[in-house]
Amino acid sequence: MKLSFKNIITLLTLFCVAFISAQQNSLYNTYSLDLLQLNMAYAGAGCTEANLHYRTQWLGLKDAPKVFQVNAHTPLGKSHGLGLRMDSQSYGILNILGATIGYSYKVKLNETNKLHFGVGAGFSQATLNGAKATVIDMSDVTLNNNNKQTANGFDSEFGAMFIGSKLKAGLSVLHLYNSNPSFAGTNSFKTLPQVNSQVSYVFNKDSKFEIEPWLLNRYTIKGNNIIEAMVNIKYNKTLLLGAGYRSNYGMMVLLGAKIGNIKLGYSFDYGANKNATNLGSSHQIMLGFTMCRAAKPELTAEEPTVAIQTTVSPIEAVDSEQKKSEEIKKEELVIKEEPKKEEPAKEEPRKEGVVVKEESAEQKVIKQAPKTDVIEAQDALARINRIAEGVIFEFNKSKLDAINHTKLDEIASIVNDSPELKINIIGHTCSIGSKEANGFLSVSRATYVRDELVKRGVNPKRLKRSIGAGSERNLYNNTDPVEQLKNRTIRFERAQ
Repeated sequence: MKLSFKNIITLLTLFCVAFISAQQNSLYNTYSLDLLQLNMAYAGAGCTEANLHYRTQWLGLKDAPKVFQVNAHTPLGKSHGLGLRMDSQSYGILNILGATIGYSYKVKLNETNKLHFGVGAGFSQATLNGAKATVIDMSDVTLNNNNKQTANGFDSEFGAMFIGSKLKAGLSVLHLYNSNPSFAGTNSFKTLPQVNSQVSYVFNKDSKFEIEPWLLNRYTIKGNNIIEAMVNIKYNKTLLLGAGYRSNYGMMVLLGAKIGNIKLGYSFDYGANKNATNLGSSHQIMLGFTMCRAAKPELTAEEPTVAIQTTVSPIEAVDSEQKKSEEIKKEELVIKEEPKKEEPAKEEPRKEGVVVKEESAEQKVIKQAPKTDVIEAQDALARINRIAEGVIFEFNKSKLDAINHTKLDEIASIVNDSPELKINIIGHTCSIGSKEANGFLSVSRATYVRDELVKRGVNPKRLKRSIGAGSERNLYNNTDPVEQLKNRTIRFERAQ
């Protein structure tokens, strides 16, 4: 098969030689913004996402590769995820369409760390357009028919990934098993398994400037190995600037921004290495959309009801219960003060000069009336909420330090001494961050406090619901930097 210069890129691709054999999948630089590009195990790791990518590669060469890709994934419950990857790649006279559906399973190691496993199965269709080729050798049956040829193939992949609050590490095998398409006159089009390994770590997490270095290795079995490193600096969780280097190629630059639910990305890489100086530069743009579901508390088997955010504050609940207890007490007094038919009392002789003072009916009722369970429970609720005013979580944290644990000891002791008290636990946050993230964080705080009270001997059946109030129900002024940190707390309300 002989082709003119304009089809050299296609020839190199078909035979998988040198640099191209190591990058059967386009060398995206935006994987830190969309990890589904590297590993299907990431499917469902966070919110529902959909990302569009367009990459033009090696601008210095004619008929250079162009790639369009759509990635989407969503969580399915607590432990499952669903992913979809579709792409269209053109290399001169060759075009490849592919779609892969993936599934992931999440194993919760602890409150912040999870291990994900993912599998994917895909379908691809390769098209060779002989009408665009300039044929020199007319005996070449692949191109001299001036027609399009199509060939279909099956593809599969596997991945595993550790996802923590700061550390991410993953391993994936693309094209684990695939049936390679073939065209009339040649069987040179072959896709080899590719192993991707990646690790990243976030320094200064939740601060104004986060620094996240990435290290990525792409190894094509029976092909080349590409190592690249990149450092991303994120400002206020909104703007991102990244720079890095890819072995045997050159420099990389990444720009990103998040505006509400929209993600934007742009990457640029330049072939500076001696093996890539003739390849020119490559550009890529990304447009993404993120949608987070409203956070729901994680209920245990002993929690019979679903947590629902109420509109009554804990202070209002205290006042309401106090009014009820006073009404009950008045009713008791009225009932006990009703005249009763009394049997005539036998007169007892009195000693002269001695006056006997009898107690009134009201005094007898007040003296004999026991303190009601309602009043005891309400008093206990007021006491634990006063203690809760001093329970403060760190920014973006759902766990408490040792000092706050002593306050939980006091709260547990009061609850244990008040057997009639049943409570709901309400988590609060400050106003920093999105509504969705704060909703999830507030539920995590309430759930954490519930678990800690159970550890301290509180009967789980008396802890009815874990409620997330987020930043919507402010206890303190969120516009005051000193006051707003007090909103990172919990409160309690009476449950039926």
